Amino acid sequence: MIKGNSYILVFSMAVLLTIVLVSTTPIIIKTLFALITIAFLFPVIRKLLFKDHFRKIKVAFYSSLTFTIGLFLVSVFEEPPFKLDGDFFQIILIVLFYSLMGNFFYGLPVSLIVEFISMKFFNIRFWLSGAIHIGFGLATYFIDPGGFFIFAVICSIIFFALDEITKVYSTSYWTNLRR
Repeated sequence: MIKGNSYILVFSMAVLLTIVLVSTTPIIIKTLFALITIAFLFPVIRKLLFKDHFRKIKVAFYSSLTFTIGLFLVSVFEEPPFKLDGDFFQIILIVLFYSLMGNFFYGLPVSLIVEFISMKFFNIRFWLSGAIHIGFGLATYFIDPGGFFIFAVICSIIFFALDEITKVYSTSYWTNLRR
C-alpha cells in the first residue's frame, strides 16, 4: 500500500483527514472526503490518476474553468444585467471554488470508475462512458434535491466532453488503440 519514501504523502493525508473530520460539513461529505483521501494511499489509484501527464487532473481543472466562464457569460447576458462590482466577482470565485471541489472530489473518482468499467466494453465505450458520467451527475439529486444538481449534470457533461477530447489527443491513447 505505502511504498518507499512516502512520508510526505502519509502526513498530507493525515492532515487532510484531520481537517475533514473536525470540520462542520455534513457527514456524507466527510465520508466522501475520507474515502477519497484513503484511496490516494493505494499506488494503483495514484497511477491511474497521474497517467498521461496528469490528464484527468487537467480535465477536472479545465471543466471547472469552463463551467465558471459559461455561468459568468450567461449571467452577464441576463436581464437585468449584473453590476460588475466586487460582489459579483466574489460570487464567480465562489462558483469556481465549489466547481473545483466537486470536480476534484466527485468527478475524478467517478471518471476513474467510468474508465475502468468502459474499457471492458470497447464497442460502446463512448456511449457507456457518457451515460455513466451523466448518471453520476444526476445522482447528486439525492444528495441535494435543490436546484444545484442541474449544475452537477452540466459539470459532468463538460467533464465527459473534455475527457474524451483530451483522450483523443493523448499520445498513449493512440498507441494503446493500435495494440
